[in-house]
Amino acid sequence: MSRIKQLRIIVLLDDSFVAGQAEITDLNDKLSDLTQKIMSLKFEVIQMMEESYVKFNILHQETVQLDGKVKALSNEMNELLIRVETQTKRDLQNSTGELERLSVSLQEVTLTMQLVQQLVNIDTVMKEATQAKEKGCYFEAAKKLKNIGLLLEQCSDTELEIFNALTSEKSLLEEHFLYDMMEVWNSCLKWEEAETRKDVKKVILKVDGENIMQLEQVMQALNYFEHLDFYLKKFGNKVLKYLLMPLITGKTTVEIHKESNLTIIEVESNAAFPKPHYMVVFANVMDVFNFLYSHLNVVIQENVTFLNKLGEMISEEFCEFLIKNCLADTIPSHSNDLEAYEVIAKATEDFQAHLAEIGFLATSNQSILEYARNVDILFANKTCQILLGRAREIMKKNLHEIMEVGPISPSGHLEKEEPMEKINPFGTLKPEIELSDNTFQFPKCQISKSTHELLMLVYEVLEEAVQSTDFCSIRLFCTARNIFELYGAVVPTHHQKLLETIPQQVALFHNNCMYLAHRLVTLGHEYTGRFPVVLKSHTSTFIDQVTVLRDLGTSVFLKFMQGQRKQILDILRDSGLATLGEDPSITPGIEKAVRQCLRQLELLQTVWKDVLPATVYCKALGCLLNVLVEELIIRVTTVEDIPATTAVHLVTVFGVVIDRAPRVFQEPGRVHQFVKRWQKFRELVLILGASLRDIDDRWADGKGPLAHEFTPEEVKQLIRALFQNTDRRSAVLGRIK
Repeated sequence: MSRIKQLRIIVLLDDSFVAGQAEITDLNDKLSDLTQKIMSLKFEVIQMMEESYVKFNILHQETVQLDGKVKALSNEMNELLIRVETQTKRDLQNSTGELERLSVSLQEVTLTMQLVQQLVNIDTVMKEATQAKEKGCYFEAAKKLKNIGLLLEQCSDTELEIFNALTSEKSLLEEHFLYDMMEVWNSCLKWEEAETRKDVKKVILKVDGENIMQLEQVMQALNYFEHLDFYLKKFGNKVLKYLLMPLITGKTTVEIHKESNLTIIEVESNAAFPKPHYMVVFANVMDVFNFLYSHLNVVIQENVTFLNKLGEMISEEFCEFLIKNCLADTIPSHSNDLEAYEVIAKATEDFQAHLAEIGFLATSNQSILEYARNVDILFANKTCQILLGRAREIMKKNLHEIMEVGPISPSGHLEKEEPMEKINPFGTLKPEIELSDNTFQFPKCQISKSTHELLMLVYEVLEEAVQSTDFCSIRLFCTARNIFELYGAVVPTHHQKLLETIPQQVALFHNNCMYLAHRLVTLGHEYTGRFPVVLKSHTSTFIDQVTVLRDLGTSVFLKFMQGQRKQILDILRDSGLATLGEDPSITPGIEKAVRQCLRQLELLQTVWKDVLPATVYCKALGCLLNVLVEELIIRVTTVEDIPATTAVHLVTVFGVVIDRAPRVFQEPGRVHQFVKRWQKFRELVLILGASLRDIDDRWADGKGPLAHEFTPEEVKQLIRALFQNTDRRSAVLGRIK
């Protein structure tokens, strides 16, 4: 039995082998035939592509026929592939080299077929995109064009030249597509601008309602291509510049009407008028947004509308402009107006809600509402800004508009009171020298009216701080301090030229600084008990600014004094006095120079006498007069030879100084108290006109008035210069030691 079974198995294997060989032969024949057909089809497809995209011939019917051939050959290839896979699995262990070669050939044919299929698909999609565009289905056409790009990317490794032509065709198709969409955009949205009268501008936006569906398709297509943001930004900027901004900044009218298939909005603005009321602004702005919502709010993509996109482009800039040019003006500048602001805040909240409802403002954009709700901070900021602005304008006012300040003299005499010791048991403790009633008062002088006005403004600020909330009171107190810091920066800069050249301006600025510093010493103390608790916990004082203001006034005044000193010295040195030692003969220029210096001092007397405090005035004039006499003393005492005629002339010239100079002071007899070298100058004049005996008497063995002012060497030098060398001169020189 086993022998018979073995024979049967051998016979069955032989039959199977014969059948497999026949199948392989048939597959070879089929593959060869299919290869020829595919190569022929490839040639036809490429030829058709070249006709269409290189020679630009329209071959629509040929495309349809080729598409049918591709599908038929694709089916044949799929059947053949199945048979090869089946045969391979069946003869997996007994596969021959013939079957492997067959499989490789089939793979090559498959790749060729895929290439042909891609070419046909690209051509088909291109024609579908063109047809969709011609029908106005721009969004569908956009998707087709995008698909073409993906198909071409898949063929990027292919070396066929036809793919370069297809890539160029795709780019050209996109350009035409964008151009056609812009034509639709511009036909649906038309802008017109005209200047009807001087300062009056009219802007018109026309929307074609009949083509709104086409516009929706265009926007969807542009969004699909990621180009919408660019075009919508340009449109949004026009809406902002020509429609919204004029509504906020000037008198504006908004008209909406229809003409045939067009819906028109006209905005006429007049820049010559002031800003409108905030309610008028809200109403006009809402008219514009309602127009856009009713006639342009097309769907761009799922859950995204035209106004949503427009808001992404311009909402931030719009909100900033609205806040700066409208809402900022509604913030009260006085605490009494804060209650009335609730109405404004409610209107602003409704305005914000409506813009969010129509989709222009995102729910996350709360800038308008947050601005309105921060009224305390805004009130403080605005109030402080206004106050600093007022302070700056006051500081720029003329300094020469003056007023008098200082202790008020009593108009009458009080009745004589009983001595304190008669009614006070401690009367014996009363000091012999009492302080004056004016000891701690600002001295009598003149200041600028603007300085007093500035101080009154500071009092106004502090009174407002007393009545305000904690936050506002802190800001207002800081503003009061900032006003004085601003004073030190603005006034010296704004009045710089006058402070360098005009004596009255310098004196007034000095007084202004000193007056403000004097008031600042006690200013903080005046309000300490009235400030809110939050300020009481801080050091509410201005005392640190006292030194700053005093230094400022002093530095400007001293700088001017240095200029006057230099001017006096230059006059004297240019007069010939400096060359007196070389040429002892006195020239008319010396007397002229001395008189010029005196006139300069007398001019300062005229300007400063009633302006500066008496002590400051005397010190300033005394300092300059001391410069004059000290220079005269130095020039004369260094001369080696002074002829008698020169000495006489010098006495005459210096006599003019002695006669006129003391008159610059209110009490001429006290000139020696303010001019350090005055007595020395008088002694010099006496020496120039005295004899040797007179000089010897005034020296008085080093105990006379001459010895108090001059050193022995200086006196000897003058004697040698004035008198000839005689025994008498030698005797006098010997006694001066």
